[in-house]
Amino acid sequence: MKQFRLKWNRKCILCLVPSLFGITVFFVVPFFRVLYYSLIDNQFQRGFVGLSNFIKTFQNEYFQLALKNSLKLILIAVPTLILLALFLSLGLSYGIRRLRMLRAAFILPMVIPTASAALVWQVFFSGWDNSLPVYLLFIWKNVGICVVLMTAAFTCIDSAVFEAAGIDGASKWQLHRKITVPMIMPTVVFSILLSIVNSFKVFKEAYLYYGGTNYPPEHAYTLQYYMNNNFLKLDYQSLATSAVMTSVLIFLIVMGGMALQKRVEI
Repeated sequence: MKQFRLKWNRKCILCLVPSLFGITVFFVVPFFRVLYYSLIDNQFQRGFVGLSNFIKTFQNEYFQLALKNSLKLILIAVPTLILLALFLSLGLSYGIRRLRMLRAAFILPMVIPTASAALVWQVFFSGWDNSLPVYLLFIWKNVGICVVLMTAAFTCIDSAVFEAAGIDGASKWQLHRKITVPMIMPTVVFSILLSIVNSFKVFKEAYLYYGGTNYPPEHAYTLQYYMNNNFLKLDYQSLATSAVMTSVLIFLIVMGGMALQKRVEI
C-alpha cells in the first residue's frame, strides 16, 4: 500500500510539473523582474534607489486619484453585488418560479463580449457624468458567478438540519440566523474576495465605455488606467512600482479574507 501511494504521488507531481513550469515562467519570474525595476532609477543605468520610487509614486496625485477611485469601486459596487447575488440565490434556492426561469440570464453576462456590452451601455447611459454606469457594468458582469457559488452553498445545506431545529422550536428567523448564515458564510466571504479581485481588473469595461480614451473623467480613473498610461509613456519605474503596490494591496486583502473565512467556517 505504501509503495502504491509513492507511485501515485510521483504521478501527481509529474502531472503538476507542466503547470508549475508555466506559472514560474509566466508569473513568478516576471513578477520578480517587475520588483527589480521598481528598485532601480532607470532601465539603462540600473542604479539601486531603494524605496524612493515607491515614495514618489505614492505621492503622485494621479496615483492617489486612481487608488481612491479603485477603493471607492470596492466599497460601493462589491457590497451591492454581493447583496444582489444573495437575494437572487435565495430566490433560486427556494423555488421562486420567475427567477428559476431566468437562471440562464445570470450566466449570460459572462459569455457576452465586453465590447458589445459597453456599446449598449453607451446608448442607455449617454450623458451620465458619474461612475454609476461603470459600477453597474461591473455588477452585471460579475453577478452570475456569485449567484452560482451562493446557490450551490444554499443547496448543500441538509434539510434535516432545519427539520431538527424546527422540532426544537426554532423560529424562521432563528433558522436563518443560526443555521443558514453561518453555513453559507465561507462561500459569501469567498465571493467577496473574488469580486474585490475582479474589481481591480475593471479597465476594459471603462476603457470601451469612455470611447477608448486613455484619460477618462476623473471619477473613472483607476489603477489600471494609471499603469496603462505609464506603459504608454515608457515610464517603466512608475509602472513597475504601481504594479507592485497594487499586488501587495490585493495580497493583503486576500490574506485578510482567507483568515476571516477560516474563522467563519463551521
